[in-house]
Amino acid sequence: MKHFAAVSLSISLLGFLAGSNQSGFAQPSPANSPASITVPAGTKVELVVTRPEWAQSAKVGDTVYAQTSFPVVAGGGMAIPAGTYVEGTIKSVTRPTRKFDRAVIQVLFTKIVFANGYIVDLPGATSAMQAPAANPAQGETLIAITIQVTPANDLLLDNGAEVEMTLGAPLQLDAKQVAHSIPFSRLPQPGQLRSATACRNIPGSPGTPGTPDTVIPGSPGTPSTTISQGPDLPDIVIPGTPATPDTVIPGSPGTSGTPDYICPAEPLVISSTPVNTQPTQSSQPVAAR
Repeated sequence: MKHFAAVSLSISLLGFLAGSNQSGFAQPSPANSPASITVPAGTKVELVVTRPEWAQSAKVGDTVYAQTSFPVVAGGGMAIPAGTYVEGTIKSVTRPTRKFDRAVIQVLFTKIVFANGYIVDLPGATSAMQAPAANPAQGETLIAITIQVTPANDLLLDNGAEVEMTLGAPLQLDAKQVAHSIPFSRLPQPGQLRSATACRNIPGSPGTPGTPDTVIPGSPGTPSTTISQGPDLPDIVIPGTPATPDTVIPGSPGTSGTPDYICPAEPLVISSTPVNTQPTQSSQPVAAR
């Protein structure tokens, strides 16, 4: 899959890291280990979508599922391992039109789930299912995902679509829980996130030429026969037979061919932009649970 191929190398490298407890990133020794890790607001977290969003059924309130495709480092150590699960809720959907091949999905990211079950709620998690507010609350991680897609596509977001989540507020994590989750964190393997599209290319047909008319020739007819009876007697005339016309049996008309059906290009995420304004760095960190 094209949009997931770009992270295949990263996945391979991260698989090696996961196999070795992702030890390539320095972790503080137990004696000096801090109790918490703070990930600053504005930190960008790279994600891959793990469940598609269908063009016809995607709606406000749907849950978006993703996984981190690259680890996040903060405070000199691992903060969010690659393969960590991320959930969000769709807040608005703008579909493409025939004149504008763009879709925009606003996603409020609400939850980070580490591989060991450690869960961190992001700001806005409790209000995610409420009606969209006129203005996003400060600190929410609300992202506008712009996708190049046409009305002919059956998907808006495909498996493996690459999305960038920008944290709207500082995130405070339990350092021990993070360290415990690292050995269990696994990225989807290459090929696992195959495209969910149901579209298939269909070859066209040339049609049929039809059949010509069938002509059955008629008969030319026969002339009259005259028999002479001699002097003073009238001739005997035996009438001939009239000619018959040709008989035409119409042929069958041909059928028109059908063109090849070519599936549209896969949806392509072209930007992931924070919707809310950047909060100040003095904002209170989000507490984990």
